[in-house]
Amino acid sequence: MKKLFTLITAMIALNAFAQNSKFEKALMKNVSMMDTASSVETWQTITNNVERMAAAEQKEWLAQYYAGYSNILLGLRQSENTAKDQYYDRAITFIDKADSLQPNNSEIYALRGFVLGVKIGVDPMTRGMSLGPQAGMYSSKAKELNPDNPRPYMLMGQSAMYTPEQYGGGKAKALPLLETAVEKYKNFKLDNPLMPHWGEKHAKEILEQCKNM
Repeated sequence: MKKLFTLITAMIALNAFAQNSKFEKALMKNVSMMDTASSVETWQTITNNVERMAAAEQKEWLAQYYAGYSNILLGLRQSENTAKDQYYDRAITFIDKADSLQPNNSEIYALRGFVLGVKIGVDPMTRGMSLGPQAGMYSSKAKELNPDNPRPYMLMGQSAMYTPEQYGGGKAKALPLLETAVEKYKNFKLDNPLMPHWGEKHAKEILEQCKNM
């Protein structure tokens, strides 16, 4: 009986490992697609894929994270503000789920700052005063949780670049944040290729824009 119990336990563990390995391979395929995706069609495919994974893998925070991230990127590529908002709001539901599974995670806080930032962009005059401080708070928390994470510096620098000086933004504030972000991207090391690593190209682009302001 003891041998039978041991065998059953081993089979369960092996099956769980196989399922986890299958999930990681599928997610890695889509993360690799994210690194080069540019068209709406490609982002729609990726979003569909990772949302299915998020539904199937309810306890995997990275599945929820990437479902949120892909909805943000798909929303950015919409022409209508109503459609943008729908994708951003959908992203927030996945980010909430990721946060419940992995609290106090720098990457999740950065993603919260990101989605609020793009929601401001839909209607800056109406949303700037209410969502701006929230986005900044999330980015600051992401930086506090992991000072080596380049993404919050990029998001804070970008926000400052597009905020008038009289409201606490401007080139003088944005430039050092963007320079820090680019430098931290150079030194950023991934323990696992599945972990978030987006934003380096964009950080370099907006740094150049900021220098030329």
